[in-house]
Amino acid sequence: MTKYSKTAKGHEEIAERRAGLGLRARRLLILIDGRREPAELARLAGDANIDQTLHALVEGGFIQTASAPVAQAVAAAPVPTQAARSARTASLALAQDFMMNTLRTFHGPYGKLDLVKRIHASSSAEDLRTLVDEWQHSINESRIGRKRADELLARLLEVMPA
Repeated sequence: MTKYSKTAKGHEEIAERRAGLGLRARRLLILIDGRREPAELARLAGDANIDQTLHALVEGGFIQTASAPVAQAVAAAPVPTQAARSARTASLALAQDFMMNTLRTFHGPYGKLDLVKRIHASSSAEDLRTLVDEWQHSINESRIGRKRADELLARLLEVMPA
């Protein structure tokens, strides 16, 4: 199965947001690491039109196809400091977006505004991790949220930066 890796332009886009990618395409770009297959990327990104989004990212020069051996070599290669920082920043932004969007979904746009503001203001993965318990408690306050709490926590942990 085809795997994709970011190009230099893709890493720049994550760090600088110059191309104005849509939310779906940006989220997918952040998740692409040279190891994940499109089916897993679709599941993580929640993108039903994964093929179209991947095609657009390839056409835009943000990602490239990679054979499995090449993808493994890329994954094993040392990541330049700037690229590593960009990936962590992108992963932090993805986790923040996920937490804020789920709170808005289960509590409306103003229901947990203080928590949403603190999530948005967190500047590191450590700051964000201190809010996970409060986020999880807030999700569990909603009847529908309680039913999906375990799934949502698992999805958050998948995108949470190391």
